[in-house]
This record gives sequence, structure tokens and C-alpha cells, in this order.
Amino acid sequence: MKRILFYLFLFMSLVSKAQISSYFHGNVKDFIDLKTRPLIIELLEEDEKILSKLSKPKKAEELQSYKKMVKLYNEEITVYAKKYWTINKNIEFKNKSEVEILRKANNKSYAVLRNLRLNDIDFDFKSNLYLNVIVYTKIESNPQKPDSQVYLPISSKKADVFLEEADYKYSLNILQDNINYIIAQNESVNSENYVKEMAKGNCPLIKNKTLLVKESILYEKTKKEDCIKKYDGALNIVSDDEINRAFVEKDKDKVVLFSVPYEIGKGQMGPIGQSFLMSYKVVVDCETGKILYLFMPRGFAVMGQNISSIMIEKDFENIKNCK
Repeated sequence: MKRILFYLFLFMSLVSKAQISSYFHGNVKDFIDLKTRPLIIELLEEDEKILSKLSKPKKAEELQSYKKMVKLYNEEITVYAKKYWTINKNIEFKNKSEVEILRKANNKSYAVLRNLRLNDIDFDFKSNLYLNVIVYTKIESNPQKPDSQVYLPISSKKADVFLEEADYKYSLNILQDNINYIIAQNESVNSENYVKEMAKGNCPLIKNKTLLVKESILYEKTKKEDCIKKYDGALNIVSDDEINRAFVEKDKDKVVLFSVPYEIGKGQMGPIGQSFLMSYKVVVDCETGKILYLFMPRGFAVMGQNISSIMIEKDFENIKNCK
């Protein structure tokens, strides 16, 4: 962890251009059409290319983790897509290979909701890092160029969970609200910019309620009492289960924080280079789903800031000082 923080805080040269593609390939017309189609929830299958990359003995843990993710995601999305996806009336489930057969047959009847890995696209300094997103797209579209996408929060540390129900609720709601916003505004806006737009001017509303933050994302050397002191407001650092309960049950007195990986950062000090995942922090009202706060620094604004998935004292101070 010390090494991670070293790279996050002390790198003198940070590459600011995107290392993954967050581009929305769909337009207003596409999204109006997609909402009228029956929706396929695509279930993952183990990717032979990924299995091959992870076949070496030193990658045995990564291989096990990947296989578990595929299994758990399929089980979870089957439950939560039914519960939270509302903009398509008819929903069915198919394996990735079944969807690909339809796509190659030039089927243009379906919308597809799928899990996609966004890999590092930097040609000069490419890493093995990737981001997990959920995309909403036409079945006939290039799988690597989806019409829309939303970043998934950091995965659960529980052995039998990939993402909590609250994570799916947050992600699926953001994606659908983003689509409806694009149609209403007649303007294509990707999920990063949508979240940023929705958060504007809402920081004061946080102090009216109790902020809940997962203890599991607190940096190991950061003390709860120091975070509470820095925040100087109603703050509870709680279990993943408590966050999940409050957000799913729409607790009217609570707001919750999600940590969401959204970019691959590149840093360099002299001859040493490093790639790392960057995460934004977002606070959402449990009762209304309204976005109240976003911390997503870019370029030189990241210097001196915590851009990892963990929470430290500085993050609580940033929320406190948000106007």
C-alpha cells in the first residue's frame, strides 16, 4: 500500500490523456430506438484469451479470481437487472456466444446490456490494467464500440460477492438516467460528464443527512476518529452491509459514498514508470438517488490528491470543503 500511495502522490509527470475509451458511440436517435427494443442481458462466458494469459502458475490467483467474477456476475446481474432495469419492457437472458451468433447473423432486433472490459489503449506504455463497465448498446454494434457505458464501483472484498446490490442499483440507475437525459437534452453526454453535471451545486445537501462510508475502503493506516474530525459533520464509517441496506431501502436520513474506477493513470519519475487505476468518489442520496458530490480530478489537478479507490483523511476534507 505504501508503494501505491507513493505513486499516487509523488509522481512528477502524470499523463493526462485517456488510457481507456469512455466515448459514447450512440446518439439521440440510437437511444430512442434502443428503448423500443426487447433487451438481452448478456451473461459472461470465460474468455479463452484471458484464460490463456492467466494459465501460468504465478497467475493462479488471478485465474481463480477471474473465474469467480464470471460466475458471481452472472448470478448477480440476473437478479438485479430484473429489479432495476426499467427502460426496456421485455427482458431476456442469453450467453455471450448466443448473442454473438445473433450479431453475426445481422440481427437488428435487440438492445444488449453487457459487461465489458476496457483495456489500456496506450501504445507507448501499455499495461495489463482494465476497467469493468456495463454497456447498453445495439446488438449489431461493434462489441468494442458500445453506444453507452457506465463504470462499475470497486468490487466487494467478500468471498461470495462480486458487487453489492447497491453497486448494481447505482450503476444501472446512472446508465438509464444518462440515456433519458441525452434524449431530453438532444445531446450525447458520456457517463463521466453526466455525473459531473448532476453533482453541480448539490454539496450543501450532504450536511443535512448522515454520510455513510465503507470501512472496507478506508486506508489501513487511516483512523476513523481522524476522518470524523476532518469531515466535521454527521459521518458513520460502517460495514458494506450497512451501506447496502441504506441505499437499497432508500433511507431518508442517509447519503452514501461510492468509489468508482474510471481511468488508467500513467506516472513517471525519472526512468521509472507506473500505471495505476484512478477512481472517482461520488456521494448519492439514498432516498432520491440524487448525486450530491463528485471528486474526479484531471491533469495537474491530481497532484497532492488521492486518486486511488481507497479513502484517506484528505478525501473527507474535500467533501467538507465542497461548496
